[in-house]
Amino acid sequence: MNEDPYRFFGSAQMQALFARELAALAPILSGVYGNYGLFLRASAAPRLPLPPHLLNRIVELTLTPAGECRGEVRCDPRHLPFASESFKLLIAQHCYECCGDSAQVAAELARVMAPEGVALILGFNPLGSWRPWLSGQARRNGARLYLRSAAGWRELLAREQIDTLDVRFPGTLWPRETLPAPHAARVAARFARFGSSWLLLAHKRRSTLTPLRLRTAGRELAVKPHLVPGAHRECA
Repeated sequence: MNEDPYRFFGSAQMQALFARELAALAPILSGVYGNYGLFLRASAAPRLPLPPHLLNRIVELTLTPAGECRGEVRCDPRHLPFASESFKLLIAQHCYECCGDSAQVAAELARVMAPEGVALILGFNPLGSWRPWLSGQARRNGARLYLRSAAGWRELLAREQIDTLDVRFPGTLWPRETLPAPHAARVAARFARFGSSWLLLAHKRRSTLTPLRLRTAGRELAVKPHLVPGAHRECA
């Protein structure tokens, strides 16, 4: 767990990355409807606002140096105090890279997500160009990171009946951009998958507990041969 996540996540480079990632969520959030969403932040140093969204309410929790989430509630990130299938939208921005138990985290996220809910997971690219800088920052600040690729998270979520729809790369190639803005944008677009971070867009499957239509008994079909399967409808 981070000794001081404020210092680690509070640098100008990290805050610029966070802002860029949140801006990349804007077109996705504009199409998500529902009552409740959950936003899990890596740090509140400083707090960056979410883009406009269509949900009635977003519950925000921030990871602390003690390894717990605080905000509207205080809890262990691996044991969220919310009812199952509560949230239509779930956003996790780098907060689980300070937790080693990714499988338990994924299971808990799946539990609180509503059927057909949307999950947006943001993580650092373990093989990206930021890796040396991240390692140096973590070492200087006494932080410990558990980096996992988007493919690794895809596998964890698939076990929990959550399907990955898309993987995007909203970050930058370098913590400090040295190229002019137009050139930097072109280079970043071309080599985005080797940059700082990834964004996984996932969708929870419908509940498998759907009512089944009863088949007409074979004896009845023999008596009334016109009642073949699919020839009539029953009211639910």
